Amino acid sequence: MDNLADKIRMAVARRMHFAAAAVLSAAFCSCDRIPETEGALYSCDDYTVYPDSFVSASLTVAVRGDSVITRDEAGVRVGQKEKEARAGLLMDGSDALIAALFNREANHAGYSYDRFTAYEIYISDGLANPDSAAAAVDSRIAGGEVAELTEGVYRWPVAMSDATWGIAAATVSSMTDDEDGERKRALALKKLIDRDIRYVYDRNEGLFAGVPAEMDARQLPGWADAGDAAVMMTLEGNIGRLCGMRYVNEVFPESYEDGFVDGFSENISKRFWIPNLGMLSQTLYERPYPISVTASDNLVQGLAVATGCSGEAMSVRIVSNTPVTTSGVPVTYPEQGISGDSRRESLTAALWAIASARVGNGKSWALSYGSLVAMSVTDDYALRLLKGVTLRTLFGLDPAADGLKIQPYVQEALGDYHRISGLRYRGSELTVTVRGRGDVISTFAIDGEVRNEAIVPRDISGTHEIEVVLAGSGSDNGEINVARQKQMPRAPKVAVEGGRKFSIESDEAGQYIVYLNGSISEITGSTGYELYNAAPVTAVCFEADVSNVVTGYASKSYLYIPPKDSVSLRCDAVAQRGGRVLAKKELASKYVESTRYKNARMEFEYESAAGGDYYVRLRYLDGLGIVNKNRQYALRLLKVNGDMAGIMVLPQRGPEMWSPAEDWASMAGTTQPIAVTLTGGRNEIVIEYFTPEGVAGFDHDGNTVIPVALELIKR
Repeated sequence: MDNLADKIRMAVARRMHFAAAAVLSAAFCSCDRIPETEGALYSCDDYTVYPDSFVSASLTVAVRGDSVITRDEAGVRVGQKEKEARAGLLMDGSDALIAALFNREANHAGYSYDRFTAYEIYISDGLANPDSAAAAVDSRIAGGEVAELTEGVYRWPVAMSDATWGIAAATVSSMTDDEDGERKRALALKKLIDRDIRYVYDRNEGLFAGVPAEMDARQLPGWADAGDAAVMMTLEGNIGRLCGMRYVNEVFPESYEDGFVDGFSENISKRFWIPNLGMLSQTLYERPYPISVTASDNLVQGLAVATGCSGEAMSVRIVSNTPVTTSGVPVTYPEQGISGDSRRESLTAALWAIASARVGNGKSWALSYGSLVAMSVTDDYALRLLKGVTLRTLFGLDPAADGLKIQPYVQEALGDYHRISGLRYRGSELTVTVRGRGDVISTFAIDGEVRNEAIVPRDISGTHEIEVVLAGSGSDNGEINVARQKQMPRAPKVAVEGGRKFSIESDEAGQYIVYLNGSISEITGSTGYELYNAAPVTAVCFEADVSNVVTGYASKSYLYIPPKDSVSLRCDAVAQRGGRVLAKKELASKYVESTRYKNARMEFEYESAAGGDYYVRLRYLDGLGIVNKNRQYALRLLKVNGDMAGIMVLPQRGPEMWSPAEDWASMAGTTQPIAVTLTGGRNEIVIEYFTPEGVAGFDHDGNTVIPVALELIKR
């Protein structure tokens, strides 16, 4: 392969090979083969789940009549099932193990709202315990605003967990009869989304930027800092906001134009979709040209399918194509070092089961539901989720603005009779009986009256009997991609050895994919690269490729800028020098200091002969931070000719970046480039002090910047 076209084809084929290799491994590796066990709901090397028992090497739990028989290292014990005399939500039916687990009391000490609570409420608590779940959701509202949930080292607009709060709000509002609470939640969510549309919505990509709160500490590539994280666009953040906008429009119609919401949904499907792998990318990252990482976040992929945020055909492909293992659905694929988080593993299995039922994939449902059963036998957290998954799949409960939709999915290995009693829905208490298997509804009746539509009215009250009769499966979307779990390689180390020359290093990969301006250019086995025949301004980065099968995050993007295409406007030409941050007065007198009191607004004028498209970034010595304790970054608004162009995030560089023996200005960092359009003639460009409304606890005094120059780069 000597020419560029062949190399590009090889790089694209590498992505195709990734999916093909995963399928082939199931045929040739015995540990990846799904054991066939007669009568089992699901079986793998680690355990087997039958409708009436769980069996593993160290533990057996079997339900026989009114008895639960347990065999483990302590011997054999016989106990009694939970009696139906206990009040509350109860289940019975053909599948004794599932009913016994459903009726078991799960011990958990109330709510402590964190990054996973919204998912827990959507999956389970909002259906099984709607009143307490509603109280948990409402605890996040303070003064009509959603209280920011922070953890890790970064805060808004770098790391945010508020978008998924709306998924929980929609669930409890649909399940409880509280219109005032519903309006309060929708208004708070609207404020949150409106703020994000103004400040973190990337109009070039049609997506929201920023990362989930836990991602800043656990899943970012090694080179990423606050500025890099702030411009990433994650699947989780965007799915959460799409669900949020739909919910707000249900409560307050036309809050968001249908064209905007539909276009946003299309952008998620278009930008995150990896067609040859048949899955959604976890994140789009890097600037100025976003790159999709070839890794799946299966919790959020499951959420996208379960909530209808991915189209029907795409949803089918996601569930059947995304690599899984014989013992369950991995948290991410390839593995990113966050497996072993039992809560996330349980949530992933739960959402994947709901997604699998939605697309009618029996094998995938059995895998994910079976693994959740296996976890639920010994873990109360998984048991709590299993109840919700059972309600959402076997009984098909789907609370919506116009009523409780019911679309059961009963896999062929299960029995043909299932019943729940004591279900609280708004002003009513329901008993729901499902007869038969599959997902095609033959008859749907409320109190013996057959209805044309399988939905419980929103205004129902009192006690009612719901009966659903199924008539088999309407489709067979039963393929799954069983593969060995691969470890995602770290991003390669890259050193710049001149404007166009780079050295690349990785201990995990023998070849690298080269991206130019966000697109695959070639694949190379060389540890050196020279940028030939580059366009006037070119972004280049490198991705580690392990055996032409698994890749990870690319390196940081390096921007090659010919001198003629860059103009620097010095900050000391428009702002007062001196300040208190730099201890040496002689040094401080050479630099500009920007705080809320001093140089809070810096105005630049730039004369452009013909106007056109530019990137704007700020060169700076330090951004001393808005976070009280960690002081990780500062914020500034960029405005062009009176219009807001974006937020500049300035990570702290710190004294370790500086050396008195060198020219400090030459060691200045740069913010991420922001795309702008200038007019012909005079342009006013403003850098303005900024802290957001609705986000409490910002350290105004620490929001300090030492800027050097504003750089304009002709695109």
